[in-house]
Amino acid sequence: MSNAYRQVILVIRPNRTRTNSGENMLIIWGKRTYGAVHKVGDTSVKTVFGHLWYLPLFPMSSHYVDGKTGASFELNNMNVRSVLCGYMRVWLPVVFVFFLMAFQARHTGIKAFSGLAMFLMVALVIGSYIFDRKVVSPSTVQVRNMMKRHFGVAVDPYQCLTSLQMEIDDRMRAHSSDSLDAFWYKNLLNAPAIRPEIVELAVLRARCDQHDQPLQQLALQKLPGVRLVA
Repeated sequence: MSNAYRQVILVIRPNRTRTNSGENMLIIWGKRTYGAVHKVGDTSVKTVFGHLWYLPLFPMSSHYVDGKTGASFELNNMNVRSVLCGYMRVWLPVVFVFFLMAFQARHTGIKAFSGLAMFLMVALVIGSYIFDRKVVSPSTVQVRNMMKRHFGVAVDPYQCLTSLQMEIDDRMRAHSSDSLDAFWYKNLLNAPAIRPEIVELAVLRARCDQHDQPLQQLALQKLPGVRLVA
């Protein structure tokens, strides 16, 4: 998947700006990934944020990011879970520090409110990791594991902004001595008694046709134990 790997490699270095108003002041700003969710194998969904002093300010785009190679595949939509986790896992610990200082106050009401706020913040941060592991789409996990087996990176072609159909077609050609027609995957999905690895490639290729919902339903029905629409 050499072409896909070159789409976006998220090597993001912070920018540093010095101001000359009286004394020099270093300002660190730029782009950075936050909010790792939906991890399958070494690949997670992360969101690129514009940041100031490493504090995420605004989301820019979400990506599949492979933890080993750094290869990145931009998603066709912003991942809401990743965005929320990106904010919570950074900003809540920052706000926690302020409430911790307020907890030192002698006023009983302020102390009680600060203690409750800190408890909720810790629960939200921990809960973001537990929720992400518990609430998953079985069909998406199976598709991503298929991609991991065939191409070494756990992504779902249905979610990728750049189509992976050429890479999947090339892999299918390596398994077939016959020439492929344009709709080989549709024919195979409707054919009986096909080798499992060929069925997997047909499912992956069908996932590239993101706007064909009946095809998506048919492809996901080929997954073991899954009968879900995309």
